[in-house]
Amino acid sequence: MKNVLKVLVLFVVVLTMSSCTDNDDLKYNPNVESGWVQFLEDSDEVVGAFQDAQTKISLDVNIQVPTTSEDLTVFYDMQVVSGADPTTYFSNDGALVVPAGNTSHGGPDNGTGFDYVYLSSIDFDLDELAGVTLTEPMIFDVVLTSTSSNVITAGLTGVPDYPTSRRVIIAPSLDVFIGTYTVDEQFIAGVNAPLGLSDFFGESYEVILTKVAGDQTASKFTITNTAGVDPYFFDGTELTFSLEGGLSFDDGNSEDGYPVLAGFELLTIESSSYDYTSSVLVATGQLGTYGEYQFTLTKQ
Repeated sequence: MKNVLKVLVLFVVVLTMSSCTDNDDLKYNPNVESGWVQFLEDSDEVVGAFQDAQTKISLDVNIQVPTTSEDLTVFYDMQVVSGADPTTYFSNDGALVVPAGNTSHGGPDNGTGFDYVYLSSIDFDLDELAGVTLTEPMIFDVVLTSTSSNVITAGLTGVPDYPTSRRVIIAPSLDVFIGTYTVDEQFIAGVNAPLGLSDFFGESYEVILTKVAGDQTASKFTITNTAGVDPYFFDGTELTFSLEGGLSFDDGNSEDGYPVLAGFELLTIESSSYDYTSSVLVATGQLGTYGEYQFTLTKQ
């Protein structure tokens, strides 16, 4: 009888320990139809595009639940950071409906090593901005807030590695930069300042910017020199505008986005910018070994 009681007591202890362990695991691991939703841990924290890009902006939604027997609605907010309110232009209603049975549980974020069986997404269709004139970037945060299930949360409290927020940037169309530009250039430091290449070579410069046809990113231009003036860039140089506000150049002479100027020397760009209001582009850096140099393109 004593042996039976000992076994019974031992069984109760093991059962209690097992129960505690399972409850602890529920804090971090999906279980049956409970779990959480999040953005992928290794996805970009900031995504964006220029307004007339031929694409959609998509944010992955990782559903860390083994299974769902009913459609799951994931609710999210679109919180304005600056610029226009996205809810004014996009048809997104803040609710993503995921069909029953579709989850991301069999994926690397769950430590299985398997590819995702399903990964949902929140999409913003840039075609909905057709006819809209943005004068500054539309910047907003997409924040997962809750779901239609009371056992599936948005992220997990106290676990920052399960992100529930992503920033979206939609920059205005670059069409304002199509046109002819005056080139102002000079050394801004060193023994050659404040003279420019035009002073040393007795030249004058003027360039034309046209958009690259078929560019789905809507961020690329071709630079040509105005006929009858001295060449400043190599004709056909590709200029790319970045969402972060910088410029890069591809004339086939550098993999780093640096151009050769006046057929003379490579400019190693240290900073660059563009301004929508004035249609001015500026780049500064080292011109070969000749010193700190800057050029400014101003639309005529």
